[in-house]
Amino acid sequence: MALGASRGVSESDTLYAIIGALGSSEDLDRVLHGIVDLVSDATDCHACFIYLREGDRLRMRAASDVYAHLVGRIEFGLDEGLTGWVARHNEPAFIRDELLSDPRMIYVPELEEERFQSMAAAPVPARSGEVLGVVVVHTAAPREFDPGVVNFLVHTARLVAGPIENARLYEQARRRVDLLTRLATLSQEIAAVTGHEDIYRVVTGGVRELLGCEACELHRPDAEGGELEPVAGDPAAPRPLPAAEVAGLRGLARATRLERDGGAAVLVAPLVAGGEELGVLLAVSRGFLDEDIGVLDAVANQVAVALKKAELIERLTAETAVRDLFDALAAGTVDVAEARAHVAGFDLARAHVIVHVAPRAGDERNWAEVAARVEARLRSVEPAALCDAGRSNLRALLGEPADGLADALGAVAAAEGVFLGVSQPRSGTGDGGRSLAQAADAARVAAALLPGGGALDYDDLGAYRYLVHLPVGEAPRDRYWQAVERLFDYDERRHAHLVDTLEQYLRGRRRGATTARSLYIHPNTLRQRLDRIEKLAGLELANEDLLSLELAVKLLRLRRASAAAGGS
Repeated sequence: MALGASRGVSESDTLYAIIGALGSSEDLDRVLHGIVDLVSDATDCHACFIYLREGDRLRMRAASDVYAHLVGRIEFGLDEGLTGWVARHNEPAFIRDELLSDPRMIYVPELEEERFQSMAAAPVPARSGEVLGVVVVHTAAPREFDPGVVNFLVHTARLVAGPIENARLYEQARRRVDLLTRLATLSQEIAAVTGHEDIYRVVTGGVRELLGCEACELHRPDAEGGELEPVAGDPAAPRPLPAAEVAGLRGLARATRLERDGGAAVLVAPLVAGGEELGVLLAVSRGFLDEDIGVLDAVANQVAVALKKAELIERLTAETAVRDLFDALAAGTVDVAEARAHVAGFDLARAHVIVHVAPRAGDERNWAEVAARVEARLRSVEPAALCDAGRSNLRALLGEPADGLADALGAVAAAEGVFLGVSQPRSGTGDGGRSLAQAADAARVAAALLPGGGALDYDDLGAYRYLVHLPVGEAPRDRYWQAVERLFDYDERRHAHLVDTLEQYLRGRRRGATTARSLYIHPNTLRQRLDRIEKLAGLELANEDLLSLELAVKLLRLRRASAAAGGS
């Protein structure tokens, strides 16, 4: 078939018309569509297609009207079909007849290639010498192309190469501007929301629109911080990631491209803030541009910051609710306490205890660090514990006491060297103020009895619960007071244990065997200590007012502990 014979159009006229079409618009799609029409008329072909290279793929960008619905949907790899062969070898190809029997062909049902008799294809050369794309023409049986069609295609491809390259640059520049504009809008939308669910919704929908991808997914570590689990997706909730993909996402530093079975491409960007891995953001499509990787990286960085901000807001909100809860318990405002407990996720109707923690003298400067460690230890004992760390103490609300709680709290206090008091168990909010006072009293007595740090239950305070609030200045300075002061002074100088021995002896109602067992000493050692106590203190234990003597011991313990802590 001679070029244009049926229409009486010369090759030079057609080429001039193509030149005119190339200068008619900067829009690449319009340019390509015009070229398809002119080539179709000039070759009197059944179909004309233009494929442009995108990475390692050749995607259909223009087609004759009968196949226009396939534009953007048909693509080949560089190693697929005659189109890929032309691009790979950078030379034209011509199949005169028996098209499907050529080994270079790959059958595409949508193109109805069983109807075609001849095929010609020519590469579109870039200025760099690489291939921009391929122009392909088909004719239906029984008509065949002749070599003149190939020559015409080669001239046409060379002629359109520069304008196509310029149009692609213009298209890329315009796309970058659009991307940056939409990226700025999405950034504002992300910054405007604070809740996790709102962030998920805005991000997945925004990325899908931004990149024009088929789907966007967001995956985050599970509660144990291990496996990634899907939390949001657009247009539908995502499924768990394939195990093979998850293995390659650990420690990912920046966005990268993955290939999935079926030809889908996946861009995945890590969500990292302050060195903490918060998850991954994925975009799924049949094709991406190189610049899409950078765009997804930018979005991922903003998402990570937004997630950390949301966590901070939630934590501060929870901390405020917990502090308000303790203040409401102290003030006896039941309705407020119940509301704050609900916000914090704690049921005050079930049995609970209140814990009061105070630092040792000298530890006030680093109290914030100590309190943080104590809080972590308390949560290991009771994960649902509510903690409020103040400037000089820590208050905590723990759920229903279980066996071993006392030992666990004692271990916490001993490990951190703090004084920990535990209230009586109770339910409801009516006696919240009393529970707070009980826990604080127990912590104060612990400071007096356990100078190295330890825990005491309010129920175990004995007479101390009646003396802890007695102003020391109002205590009588009688001979018992003076006797016990001499014993305290002696213990401090000699590192002895006379006061401990006396207190235990009085608590045991002067039963020597019981006292010796509780002190883990031999009865003879006990007798020697009691003799020394009587000589130093000027006492005759068999004839003294034992209750007054015991109260003097306890009051002096509280006074000395208060003085060591800087109190009155």
